[in-house]
Amino acid sequence: MALRYFDLAEASALLPRLRDMLGGLRRLRDEAVLKKTELDLLWQQLEHGAPVLARLGDEQQTLDRVTTRLVAVAREIEGTGCILRDVDRGLVDFAHRARDGATVFLCWHLDEPAIAFWHGVNEGYGGRRPIADLRLDEP
Repeated sequence: MALRYFDLAEASALLPRLRDMLGGLRRLRDEAVLKKTELDLLWQQLEHGAPVLARLGDEQQTLDRVTTRLVAVAREIEGTGCILRDVDRGLVDFAHRARDGATVFLCWHLDEPAIAFWHGVNEGYGGRRPIADLRLDEP
């Protein structure tokens, strides 16, 4: 799949939508984790002879529905052209063509009000540098 390249304005324009989608993704992830814990407890109860088989089936169907919605939201996020890096942090990268033609990533996460950092393709989150250090060919 080819990278979609963003300029800073295009990436910034996506942030309100991404905030909503990432918030929803995190809620679905939390719901799935909770449901999985409940299922694990039901399996333990079943192993000890408790009559929970029907409830176990119902809870598994619920987890399946939540997982399906979670995958759909993750695909919707990636369908914008950005790269979802970390659900916990709400970390997203936007491919950007630097002035010298190199590909870099504009880097943003949910706790940040705006895109303020970038990093090289092999640097990752730990290599983030202020956006002011990146010479942008933008107004």
